[in-house]
Amino acid sequence: MGLRGSVEEGLWPLVESFLGSHDVAGLAVAVVRDEEVVARGFGVRDVGTGAPVTPETMFHLASVSKPFVATAIVSLAIARDTGGPVLDLDAPITDWVPEFTLADGRAGDVTARRLLSHTSGLPDVVDYGWHDPQLGDDALSEFARSLSDWRLQAEPGSAFSYSNAGFELLGLLLSRVTGTTFENAVRREVLAPLGMRNSTFLRAEVPAHLAASPHVGMPLSVPDGSYPYTRRHAPSSTLHSNLVEMCRWMVAHFEPAAVASDERWARLDPGLLDLMWQPVVSVGNPPSDEARSLGWAIGSYRGHRTVSHGGMDPGFRSRLVLVPERRTGVVVLANSNAIPASLIAKAALDVALADHHLSGATPEGVVAMRALLPPVVGPVAEALKTSGPDAAEAAYHRLAALEPAEFSLDDEGFDEAVWGAIELRRTDLVWPLLRVWTELRPHSSAAWTMTGWAHQLDGQLDLARSALRRAVDLDPENDDAAQLMSSLPSA
Repeated sequence: MGLRGSVEEGLWPLVESFLGSHDVAGLAVAVVRDEEVVARGFGVRDVGTGAPVTPETMFHLASVSKPFVATAIVSLAIARDTGGPVLDLDAPITDWVPEFTLADGRAGDVTARRLLSHTSGLPDVVDYGWHDPQLGDDALSEFARSLSDWRLQAEPGSAFSYSNAGFELLGLLLSRVTGTTFENAVRREVLAPLGMRNSTFLRAEVPAHLAASPHVGMPLSVPDGSYPYTRRHAPSSTLHSNLVEMCRWMVAHFEPAAVASDERWARLDPGLLDLMWQPVVSVGNPPSDEARSLGWAIGSYRGHRTVSHGGMDPGFRSRLVLVPERRTGVVVLANSNAIPASLIAKAALDVALADHHLSGATPEGVVAMRALLPPVVGPVAEALKTSGPDAAEAAYHRLAALEPAEFSLDDEGFDEAVWGAIELRRTDLVWPLLRVWTELRPHSSAAWTMTGWAHQLDGQLDLARSALRRAVDLDPENDDAAQLMSSLPSA
């Protein structure tokens, strides 16, 4: 059976079953093997309009943006047809970005190589400012200036520590080296040569009739006037693309077929890929994230090396996995947060690599997809919306008593239902659910963390302190609650 038959028989029914039992909006999945593409959209671009997801639907990719930025940066550091390298990955980025300073005076220790591998020692961003988007050409420069009171949290080059801020600096570096805006530079260096003509880091360039809307809260809603976009964080987060062009991106990383192949596929330079895929630092999160290279997570799946990246911002989720030695890749794009993108990608790899499996057992990704229970937050939220808090709590207790279990009772479902709206500062969309969550789970550290965060953004600092203190008391290892506590001004 060819790839198309395998996917249509083994993967699409799994995805359809998932959408039929879970409270999600839309989903787009593509599988590539050699140069054969099988792609399909599921669900809707917007629950309000009911417009369907298609392979042409444009999604916000969140952190799957990062490998594109890394490719542009590294391409400037290798010899080109027009001459030698124009960027030294090991030089201080302050050579090009002089406005970047740190309170500890160590900005000169920050290099492109360390930023690409998340070993610069820089902390991560806490507040993305989605509610106050910066849209000018100077947004990245102003972001660099805003770091002047930061300090390195680790010795540069010593350890992995994920930092979106590092990629914003890489975007500014790319802009300076190429003499144009960051968005134009990535288009010129990466997107255009690969034939990704519609893909863009500028939200204004996404046609409205193709755009997927972000969905947050529960029941799902599109937050009017809110979207995870600002040019301050464009390099780390804001690529918009679709399945058609993401398949071009995946094939660009594969060695050409031994026999003459369709010339419509552009390829990246093998030397560039060799450099980008060399592990730089151990991460210790097998199998998918054993090490980090220049812009990629390096791991393995069923004995094959993988290079991958995932992404999640309010209302969107994405996952991209390449298996270069098998010339195989999968991409999953979604416009709500309660999508197990990594699990769907794993099941897709199981199907795509089926002829290479040594065991006849059903592969783990497919098994896990079949066993996935919908979170109980969906029916609880629906009862809350239609009949109020008492009905919501009654629904929870009734569903929790079912044997065998038909719903997952974990906090994760509640967390996924509320955090996106809170990060967008649309706490109004989730306060009723937050109150029900803390009533149902008074001993849940996660529930009090989200409640404290919402109070903080609403300016209710005493209530925020109380909720966050309770979260830490319930779970002293809750780093998120502790970090939020530390960000509050003294009482």
